Amino acid sequence: MGSAQSGRDGGLAGGLEVLARAVGRSGELVLRRRGEDLQVIAGGSFLMSSANAASSAALVTAGLDALAATGEGQGVAALVGGLGLGYSLDVALADPRIDRVTVVEIEPVIVDWFRIFGEGRAARLAAAEAAGRARLVVDDVLAHLRASGGAYDLVTLDTDNGPDWLVRAENAALYAETGLAAARAALRPGGVAVYWSPERYDAFAARLAGVFGRVGTRTAQDTIGERSFEYTMYVASREGEGT
Repeated sequence: MGSAQSGRDGGLAGGLEVLARAVGRSGELVLRRRGEDLQVIAGGSFLMSSANAASSAALVTAGLDALAATGEGQGVAALVGGLGLGYSLDVALADPRIDRVTVVEIEPVIVDWFRIFGEGRAARLAAAEAAGRARLVVDDVLAHLRASGGAYDLVTLDTDNGPDWLVRAENAALYAETGLAAARAALRPGGVAVYWSPERYDAFAARLAGVFGRVGTRTAQDTIGERSFEYTMYVASREGEGT
């Protein structure tokens, strides 16, 4: 098992092709391709890779499974926090248990690149938008959570590189107690928030439990070349009316 950082650094052999470059709110953003793997670099730090598709999918399925365990797994209103390369969003759109999906992305250029390079994932989002089942919002996800007022059954957050390994220092607020409280308030009673993390962070788990009460974990693995990398999903439930 490799380190989380080496799992999200692309870790694949072969030459790199720079597809696009721009300046965004996170500093310089670079979209590049290594073989068939798309990668995004933000401010000189590795941010996301299509090689991490499996753990991105697990973020959504972990939340849906937690909802199903309480009998709340149908007609789900879901928030995907961070568009990235669109893998979490694509899983949400493919699952019939989810009625509507809102995806929030802070970087307009990430949205533009997704529309251009996202291939089938981008086409499926466009179709869902046209059908009124999905909407893509360019905003800070914490600001969106604070304005949501119990709108969601499921909130999934793969924002930056998890609770501790941040590219944007401003994202620390999302993982602080006030940010966790905003995520909880964005959920309906019985709703679930799921956080992607490159590894286990005891301090974050304790903060999450202090805000939500009930917190579980699930692991997911991405296979990159001949190596396997394990990630942690923190699954937090908002239980009961008036909680």
